[in-house]
Amino acid sequence: MHKEASRPQPSSGQQLGQKPYLIGIVLNLTFVLGELIFAKLAHSTALFADAFHNLSDVLALVIAWLAVLVFGLKATKKTTYGFHNVSILASLFNTILLLFAVFWIFYESIRDLCWPPQAATNGTLVTIVAAAAIVVNLGTAFLFKMTGTVAPDGHHHGQDLNAKTAYLHLLADAGVSIGVIVAGWLIQWTGIQAIDPLVSLLIGFVILYSSWSVMKETLTLAVNGVPAAVDEEQVQRYLTASPAVLASHDLHIWPLSTTETALTVHLLVADGLSVAAQQQLLNQLEQGLKQDYHIAHVTIQLELGGNQNCNAI
Repeated sequence: MHKEASRPQPSSGQQLGQKPYLIGIVLNLTFVLGELIFAKLAHSTALFADAFHNLSDVLALVIAWLAVLVFGLKATKKTTYGFHNVSILASLFNTILLLFAVFWIFYESIRDLCWPPQAATNGTLVTIVAAAAIVVNLGTAFLFKMTGTVAPDGHHHGQDLNAKTAYLHLLADAGVSIGVIVAGWLIQWTGIQAIDPLVSLLIGFVILYSSWSVMKETLTLAVNGVPAAVDEEQVQRYLTASPAVLASHDLHIWPLSTTETALTVHLLVADGLSVAAQQQLLNQLEQGLKQDYHIAHVTIQLELGGNQNCNAI
């Protein structure tokens, strides 16, 4: 006996909120343009790194926003699960952008340490611009902190990975800006120009450390690994807890998007189990997987006695 959970199409009210993305894109893009100009005027590597990292966030926000839009696209005969996995691709692209931004910060910092620029850094201007960057970044990050994922059942199930990635991007930017303020103040006070690239180098390591968990989760989803929020062993125990289930095999758990998980499994049940009892078992397991393990797409194949029919690998 076979059962697959229905796959409801998200309505416009159930889609992820687009407003934080749009506000973040406009605010950060406007600020990046101004920050690049002031970085040139202040002759500051740290300020330039801050601007470049902000620019990577603008691109990341655009990609994440596009991923949000695809949740409104309906499934087709060729794409039976819809286009929701685009959100995983977007999150992967966001991760690559973040790594590239950190690499560029390291490059600029090491270059200025080895070959100091001739022009002196204007510490006062650096401090003022970096303080403005903190306001922009923290304000936008707050929007994503308050953003949750609206599932097809109408309930919020926490942040989408793209929203979480964007949130970390913006917090990282705020951290960069704090470091830039410190650098600007110390340069103005001591006159030591090497402080500027040293602080930038330190901030690069902080960004990597703070974003590492999201990077790992993104890579796991990209290769169809079990999402971090799902405990495969607990799911296995739940599926075989019923006395009617003799054994289970061919269990697969994978992400359909950054917020949706799918599951397929073959369960061996006794020969004497009636059709009504089989249907009751399927309903019970499906409800539990949805409510307790947040697995929205469930496919269960029941096999009677020794009649096993699967392609287990």
